[in-house]
Amino acid sequence: MRKYNWQSYNLKSNKLSKKIINFNKEHKFNFIEKDIYNHIRDIFCLVLTLSKKGKKTNVLDYGSNILSLSNIKNKIIIQNFNFFIFNPYKSKNAKEIKPFKITTIKNKKNLNKYKYDILNFGSCLQYIESLKDLDNHLNFSSISKIIITHTPLTLGKSFSAIQSNHLNLVQNIHNYNSLINFFKRKKFKVIFKSRNDDKFIGLKKTNRKVFSLNIVLTK
Repeated sequence: MRKYNWQSYNLKSNKLSKKIINFNKEHKFNFIEKDIYNHIRDIFCLVLTLSKKGKKTNVLDYGSNILSLSNIKNKIIIQNFNFFIFNPYKSKNAKEIKPFKITTIKNKKNLNKYKYDILNFGSCLQYIESLKDLDNHLNFSSISKIIITHTPLTLGKSFSAIQSNHLNLVQNIHNYNSLINFFKRKKFKVIFKSRNDDKFIGLKKTNRKVFSLNIVLTK
């Protein structure tokens, strides 16, 4: 099986990002995204607004692209935050200027150059084979909140499968309790969880033990 082309995926995302940025410049209220994305952006923004006050909050969007931040400008006061994106498929480390200043980090070894207050995984944990790998390049000591959205998790045994809507893309369906315990050992506890429609799970075959979930954890 060929490796999934994340660079091509990100290029398509960048086109939508430009459309959203231009819309938000011309309108008072934010662009309406399709399917689940308005919901998960709102969860992200609400967690950010509940962050500690008095200084700028560093936010790391892990394994993402600029699209995830393109539609929050009309929702929250972005000047309160420093935004970072870990995108290993970017050509190089860079400073983005649209929709606002964003530091893009390409290399895992450079992640610990900064301390982060909020860690947003979005839906990327399903593309990480082992959660333990995160300990090799992330320092959780300064992080106070973790956001996980639009992520399939199982109450049964963890497994891997081909994602139904993307050729060559493997999903790693982690066990829910194992994931919560992984972060519990780092002093995090669940303060919010919600379930999405089953159509967002992404599996070719129905599995009644798998759920598409949004989770927020805090110390």
